[in-house]
Amino acid sequence: MEVDKRSIWIVIVLYSLVSVAIYWWVESGSAFKVTVPTEGDATTQHEQAIKALDGVADVGIKVATTLVGVGAAILLGFKSGLKLTTPIRIFVLLATACFLQSALYAVLWRLRIAELWVNNSLDLVSAPRLTYHYQAHFLFFMAGLLCMGLLVASAALTGRKDKSGEES
Repeated sequence: MEVDKRSIWIVIVLYSLVSVAIYWWVESGSAFKVTVPTEGDATTQHEQAIKALDGVADVGIKVATTLVGVGAAILLGFKSGLKLTTPIRIFVLLATACFLQSALYAVLWRLRIAELWVNNSLDLVSAPRLTYHYQAHFLFFMAGLLCMGLLVASAALTGRKDKSGEES
């Protein structure tokens, strides 16, 4: 079966355009303002919330980068026995790209959190500049999981190839 390269390129171009638009949206968040640091119980609550969100971002980075490697391995053909039809290639490509962007936005979010710690202004954790990064990280991670689910469903419905590379 011939790989439909035109379909794959269309998906790559569309994904790239959407990705750039989302990146511009994420970076459109407001700039940080220097604030008077909070004191007392509010500071403790902010610190605990930030640590919890940071833990989620950390797990997201680790899982996303692992799944990027798996997706790249599948595209390179390290997974034997799977017939790589055009839909399967597209789902692998989209899942890998989504997980890659999820990791990117998680890292950017963590950099912004570091800025908060340096400026001692934890009350800005809800500023658009931070929330947009975190939302993009989470949504790209969920989109990657959806693409992986579609990949699994598509692979389950696709025949395996035999050792000579032909359909069985």
